[in-house]
Amino acid sequence: MPLETLWPVLAFALGGLLLGVCLLRALAKQDHWTWVLARAPALPIRVLAVGDDAWLRGVVRSETKLDCPHFEVPCVAYDYQRERLHEWTTRDKDGKVEHHSEWRTEHSEARAVDFVLDDGAQVLVRAAGARNEALRSLGTARESRTLRHRAAVLEPGARISVLGVLQEDRSFAGEREVPCLWTREARDQRVRSSGRSETWWFVAACGLAALGGVGACLWWRLAIHQQAFDAGVVAAALGAGVLLGLPVWWLGVHNRLIRLRQQVHAAFRQVDVDLAVRAGLVPNLTAVVQRFAGHERQLLADVARWRAGASAAAAVEADRSAQRTAHAVLRLHEQHPTLRADALYQDLHDRLWAVEEKLAHTRQLYNDIATEWNTRLWRFPEALVASLLRSRPAPLFAGEDAPLPPRLRG
Repeated sequence: MPLETLWPVLAFALGGLLLGVCLLRALAKQDHWTWVLARAPALPIRVLAVGDDAWLRGVVRSETKLDCPHFEVPCVAYDYQRERLHEWTTRDKDGKVEHHSEWRTEHSEARAVDFVLDDGAQVLVRAAGARNEALRSLGTARESRTLRHRAAVLEPGARISVLGVLQEDRSFAGEREVPCLWTREARDQRVRSSGRSETWWFVAACGLAALGGVGACLWWRLAIHQQAFDAGVVAAALGAGVLLGLPVWWLGVHNRLIRLRQQVHAAFRQVDVDLAVRAGLVPNLTAVVQRFAGHERQLLADVARWRAGASAAAAVEADRSAQRTAHAVLRLHEQHPTLRADALYQDLHDRLWAVEEKLAHTRQLYNDIATEWNTRLWRFPEALVASLLRSRPAPLFAGEDAPLPPRLRG
């Protein structure tokens, strides 16, 4: 059979496969983006340490304000377009006149300035390089029938969430792969919306590959063999769609399992990092507490002893006792009120409190990822791919029901 007869079949099949693979690459990027969003904890500003990536939520404050063009609305960021209506006519082959119109942007501009985010404490948020999803639309203002203005602004007083990293100058900005992201959604909402996008990318990748198979089969049966469109043709086309979609599905599931396994390890390493930070506070805490309550030295030694080490299972097994011990340290001032007057103790207490807050987040992040990993290992048909990877379930932290003791200051 000549190639010119077969090329539409090959075009449908190869085109569907290539589009599916391209969408899987986009899915991998989206998955990494979701991981970046999810791994940062939601923290109050006052507990941040330099280098922390975190989600902050507070109110926008700024003495330096911008005026949005045309609308003259004070704001800290705006995106403005001036659009003009263009109209034209065309004539088809039968001589019929058709009228067309569309709005075309003739001028656009976007600006943003640094602002202060206030949640009781304050931090300066840098605008340079920020990804702004927090703009509120002002709608459309018509100057004439053919000229209109559109704008969206971030106004002072708005309550937003900001993702970023605390810099050495105590400002908040993007760093490395962590962007400075502004959004009106809460952290959990933004993470969930990013996760839903992953599902759509995966469905689209498998669907396009399957459509390529359906198109190739229909062309083969109808155009080449001149068969009638009947149930047999439909069944063959669906079968071809499944056969062509199956490799893309397998590749997508395989890649997702690999990424999940890497994320489980990365989440556990973050738990160990936070445990190391907590253990690093102990020598100074010991020196302060010994001046007031020397017999509490063993309690502080227990805090330093709880490290994750090389085994996730061992860390999970010891976690509940470790949390109870750390909470007991945070309550030492209740048994020894004189500790409250010591400024160094107050500072160390609040730093330990911040570490415990971060640990609560990293444990939960690890549990969420490990739960998804474990579910995929047992869920058919993904379990078939997981068995080829010789994957094992990940242990989960049991958690501690007792709430974190309050901070000493605000």
